[in-house]
Amino acid sequence: MAGTSTKEKLLEAALDLFSKKGYSATSVDEIAESIGIKGPNIYKYFKGKEALLYAITDYSVNKYKEKMSMNIDISKLVHNKEELREFSLNQIKYTLTNNDVIRLRKMYTIEQFRDERMGSMMTKQQYTAIMDIYIKIFTELIASGQIKGGEPEILALEYVAPTSLLIQLNDREPERIDDIIEMATKHIDFFIEKHFA
Repeated sequence: MAGTSTKEKLLEAALDLFSKKGYSATSVDEIAESIGIKGPNIYKYFKGKEALLYAITDYSVNKYKEKMSMNIDISKLVHNKEELREFSLNQIKYTLTNNDVIRLRKMYTIEQFRDERMGSMMTKQQYTAIMDIYIKIFTELIASGQIKGGEPEILALEYVAPTSLLIQLNDREPERIDDIIEMATKHIDFFIEKHFA
Protein backbone atom coordinates (compact mmCIF):
# COMPACT_ATOMS: atom_id res chain seq x y z
CA MET A 1 0.00 0.00 0.00
CA ALA A 2 3.01 2.27 -0.36
CA GLY A 3 2.01 5.53 -2.00
CA THR A 4 -1.62 5.08 -1.01
CA SER A 5 -3.26 8.12 0.57
CA THR A 6 -4.69 8.01 4.08
CA LYS A 7 -8.16 8.46 2.61
CA GLU A 8 -7.69 5.41 0.35
CA LYS A 9 -6.30 3.41 3.27
CA LEU A 10 -9.38 4.31 5.31
CA LEU A 11 -11.67 3.20 2.48
CA GLU A 12 -9.78 -0.07 2.17
CA ALA A 13 -9.74 -0.72 5.93
CA ALA A 14 -13.41 0.13 6.34
CA LEU A 15 -14.44 -2.12 3.45
CA ASP A 16 -12.42 -4.95 4.94
CA LEU A 17 -13.94 -4.53 8.41
CA PHE A 18 -17.49 -3.91 7.18
CA SER A 19 -17.34 -7.04 5.01
CA LYS A 20 -16.28 -9.15 8.00
CA LYS A 21 -18.17 -7.62 10.91
CA GLY A 22 -20.80 -5.43 9.35
CA TYR A 23 -21.19 -1.68 9.48
CA SER A 24 -22.99 -1.54 12.82
CA ALA A 25 -20.45 -3.73 14.62
CA THR A 26 -17.43 -1.72 13.42
CA SER A 27 -16.34 1.43 15.25
CA VAL A 28 -14.62 4.52 13.87
CA ASP A 29 -11.76 3.90 16.30
CA GLU A 30 -11.33 0.35 15.02
CA ILE A 31 -11.13 1.54 11.41
CA ALA A 32 -8.60 4.23 12.28
CA GLU A 33 -6.47 1.95 14.46
CA SER A 34 -6.29 -0.65 11.68
CA ILE A 35 -4.23 1.83 9.62
CA GLY A 36 -2.31 3.26 12.58
CA ILE A 37 -4.13 6.53 13.25
CA LYS A 38 -6.44 7.75 16.02
CA GLY A 39 -10.22 7.59 15.56
CA PRO A 40 -10.88 11.35 15.47
CA ASN A 41 -8.48 11.70 12.53
CA ILE A 42 -11.09 10.03 10.30
CA TYR A 43 -13.09 13.27 10.46
CA LYS A 44 -10.35 15.02 8.48
CA TYR A 45 -11.33 12.84 5.53
CA PHE A 46 -14.99 11.90 6.11
CA LYS A 47 -17.87 13.51 8.01
CA GLY A 48 -18.40 10.26 9.91
CA LYS A 49 -18.76 6.51 9.63
CA GLU A 50 -21.88 6.78 7.46
CA ALA A 51 -20.08 9.07 5.01
CA LEU A 52 -17.24 6.55 4.90
CA LEU A 53 -19.71 3.75 4.15
CA TYR A 54 -21.27 5.66 1.27
CA ALA A 55 -17.84 6.64 -0.06
CA ILE A 56 -16.87 2.96 -0.13
CA THR A 57 -20.06 2.13 -1.97
CA ASP A 58 -19.66 4.88 -4.55
CA TYR A 59 -15.96 4.18 -5.10
CA SER A 60 -16.39 0.41 -5.36
CA VAL A 61 -19.47 0.56 -7.56
CA ASN A 62 -17.76 2.92 -10.01
CA LYS A 63 -14.72 0.62 -10.22
CA TYR A 64 -16.99 -2.39 -10.68
CA LYS A 65 -19.05 -0.72 -13.41
CA GLU A 66 -15.89 0.25 -15.27
CA LYS A 67 -14.38 -3.23 -15.10
CA MET A 68 -17.67 -4.95 -15.92
CA SER A 69 -18.22 -2.63 -18.92
CA MET A 70 -21.46 -1.30 -17.43
CA ASN A 71 -20.67 2.24 -18.57
CA ILE A 72 -20.97 1.35 -22.26
CA ASP A 73 -23.70 -0.18 -24.41
CA ILE A 74 -22.82 -3.86 -24.16
CA SER A 75 -25.52 -4.83 -26.66
CA LYS A 76 -23.32 -3.27 -29.35
CA LEU A 77 -20.37 -5.47 -28.33
CA VAL A 78 -22.14 -8.84 -28.17
CA HIS A 79 -23.28 -9.93 -31.64
CA ASN A 80 -23.23 -13.72 -31.47
CA LYS A 81 -23.04 -16.73 -29.17
CA GLU A 82 -19.23 -16.74 -29.03
CA GLU A 83 -19.10 -13.11 -27.90
CA LEU A 84 -21.89 -13.74 -25.38
CA ARG A 85 -20.01 -16.69 -23.92
CA GLU A 86 -16.71 -14.81 -23.70
CA PHE A 87 -18.29 -11.67 -22.22
CA SER A 88 -20.26 -13.65 -19.65
CA LEU A 89 -17.36 -15.81 -18.52
CA ASN A 90 -15.13 -12.74 -18.14
CA GLN A 91 -17.79 -11.09 -15.97
CA ILE A 92 -18.27 -14.20 -13.86
CA LYS A 93 -14.55 -14.79 -13.32
CA TYR A 94 -13.97 -11.16 -12.36
CA THR A 95 -16.93 -11.21 -9.97
CA LEU A 96 -15.67 -14.42 -8.33
CA THR A 97 -12.03 -13.39 -7.98
CA ASN A 98 -11.86 -9.64 -7.40
CA ASN A 99 -11.36 -9.12 -3.67
CA ASP A 100 -13.01 -5.67 -3.64
CA VAL A 101 -16.10 -7.02 -5.37
CA ILE A 102 -16.29 -9.98 -3.00
CA ARG A 103 -15.95 -7.76 0.08
CA LEU A 104 -18.51 -5.29 -1.25
CA ARG A 105 -20.98 -8.11 -1.87
CA LYS A 106 -20.42 -9.47 1.63
CA MET A 107 -20.91 -6.00 3.13
CA TYR A 108 -24.18 -5.60 1.21
CA THR A 109 -25.31 -9.03 2.37
CA ILE A 110 -24.70 -8.14 6.01
CA GLU A 111 -26.16 -4.63 5.81
CA GLN A 112 -29.06 -5.06 3.36
CA PHE A 113 -31.68 -5.37 6.10
CA ARG A 114 -30.21 -2.66 8.36
CA ASP A 115 -29.66 0.09 5.85
CA GLU A 116 -32.20 0.87 3.14
CA ARG A 117 -29.57 2.34 0.82
CA MET A 118 -27.42 -0.82 1.13
CA GLY A 119 -30.46 -2.97 0.35
CA SER A 120 -31.21 -0.83 -2.69
CA MET A 121 -27.59 -0.98 -3.83
CA MET A 122 -27.56 -4.77 -3.46
CA THR A 123 -30.74 -5.06 -5.55
CA LYS A 124 -29.27 -2.75 -8.17
CA GLN A 125 -25.92 -4.55 -8.39
CA GLN A 126 -27.13 -8.12 -8.10
CA TYR A 127 -30.35 -7.84 -10.08
CA THR A 128 -31.31 -4.63 -11.87
CA ALA A 129 -27.96 -3.69 -13.45
CA ILE A 130 -27.18 -7.24 -14.57
CA MET A 131 -30.70 -7.79 -15.90
CA ASP A 132 -30.56 -4.50 -17.81
CA ILE A 133 -27.34 -5.56 -19.54
CA TYR A 134 -28.67 -8.94 -20.60
CA ILE A 135 -32.11 -7.63 -21.60
CA LYS A 136 -30.32 -5.27 -24.02
CA ILE A 137 -28.07 -8.07 -25.28
CA PHE A 138 -30.95 -10.47 -25.85
CA THR A 139 -33.10 -7.78 -27.47
CA GLU A 140 -30.33 -7.20 -30.03
CA LEU A 141 -29.65 -10.91 -30.53
CA ILE A 142 -33.35 -11.58 -31.16
CA ALA A 143 -33.57 -8.63 -33.59
CA SER A 144 -30.54 -9.89 -35.52
CA GLY A 145 -31.92 -13.43 -35.70
CA GLN A 146 -29.18 -14.96 -33.55
CA ILE A 147 -31.70 -16.10 -30.92
CA LYS A 148 -34.81 -17.97 -32.03
CA GLY A 149 -37.18 -15.63 -30.19
CA GLY A 150 -38.73 -15.11 -26.82
CA GLU A 151 -39.06 -12.29 -24.34
CA PRO A 152 -35.72 -10.59 -23.60
CA GLU A 153 -36.56 -10.10 -19.90
CA ILE A 154 -37.42 -13.78 -19.38
CA LEU A 155 -34.32 -14.87 -21.31
CA ALA A 156 -32.19 -12.57 -19.16
CA LEU A 157 -33.68 -13.97 -15.96
CA GLU A 158 -33.16 -17.54 -17.16
CA TYR A 159 -29.57 -16.67 -18.07
CA VAL A 160 -28.42 -14.75 -14.97
CA ALA A 161 -30.32 -16.40 -12.08
CA PRO A 162 -28.28 -19.65 -11.95
CA THR A 163 -25.03 -17.70 -12.12
CA SER A 164 -26.17 -15.44 -9.30
CA LEU A 165 -26.77 -18.52 -7.13
CA LEU A 166 -23.33 -19.86 -8.01
CA ILE A 167 -21.69 -16.55 -7.07
CA GLN A 168 -23.44 -16.63 -3.69
CA LEU A 169 -22.24 -20.20 -3.18
CA ASN A 170 -18.68 -19.14 -4.02
CA ASP A 171 -18.86 -16.36 -1.41
CA ARG A 172 -19.62 -18.99 1.23
CA GLU A 173 -17.34 -21.73 -0.16
CA PRO A 174 -14.51 -20.07 -2.12
CA GLU A 175 -12.55 -23.31 -2.24
CA ARG A 176 -15.12 -24.54 -4.80
CA ILE A 177 -14.30 -21.83 -7.36
CA ASP A 178 -13.12 -24.24 -10.07
CA ASP A 179 -16.31 -26.31 -9.80
CA ILE A 180 -18.41 -23.14 -9.77
CA ILE A 181 -16.76 -21.76 -12.91
CA GLU A 182 -17.21 -25.14 -14.59
CA MET A 183 -20.90 -25.22 -13.65
CA ALA A 184 -21.39 -21.62 -14.85
CA THR A 185 -19.72 -22.53 -18.14
CA LYS A 186 -21.99 -25.55 -18.58
CA HIS A 187 -25.01 -23.37 -17.86
CA ILE A 188 -23.93 -20.82 -20.49
CA ASP A 189 -23.30 -23.57 -23.05
CA PHE A 190 -26.68 -25.17 -22.33
CA PHE A 191 -28.45 -21.82 -22.68
CA ILE A 192 -26.68 -21.10 -25.99
CA GLU A 193 -27.53 -24.53 -27.38
CA LYS A 194 -31.17 -24.15 -26.31
CA HIS A 195 -31.82 -20.61 -27.56
CA PHE A 196 -29.51 -19.77 -30.45
CA ALA A 197 -30.61 -20.36 -34.05
